[in-house]
Amino acid sequence: MASSLARSVRITNAKEFAYIFKKGCHSQSKFWKIVTSKTEYSFSKLGLAISKKEYRRAVDRNHLKRLARETFRVNQDSLGQLNYVVMAKKAQSINNIEMTNDLLSLMKKAINRSNS
Repeated sequence: MASSLARSVRITNAKEFAYIFKKGCHSQSKFWKIVTSKTEYSFSKLGLAISKKEYRRAVDRNHLKRLARETFRVNQDSLGQLNYVVMAKKAQSINNIEMTNDLLSLMKKAINRSNS
C-alpha cells in the first residue's frame, strides 16, 4: 500500500496531542483549524481531531479525515518539519477541491509563520 499514510508520520499518542495543543500555534480558515508546532524529527507529522459535535455522521467525519490525510500525503515533502493537528470546522458547502486547497494554503501559512 504505497499510497497510504505511514504510521510513523501520524500523531497517535495523547501526550503528543496535548503537547501540540499547549505549545502550538493555532490558525484557521473557512473549513479548517490547525495547530502546528516544531518537531524534533526530520519530517512532518499529522494528527486528526474531527469532532463528533461538529459532524454527527461517521461518513462525514471519515470523508474529512481522508481529505486531510491525502492532502498531507501528497504534499508531505514541502510541509517542512512541523507537527500538524487538523480539525474541521462546520461548513455548508463541501467541495473537495476547495477544501483541499484551503487546507494546503493554511499549512503553507503555518510554514511561513514558523520560518519567520
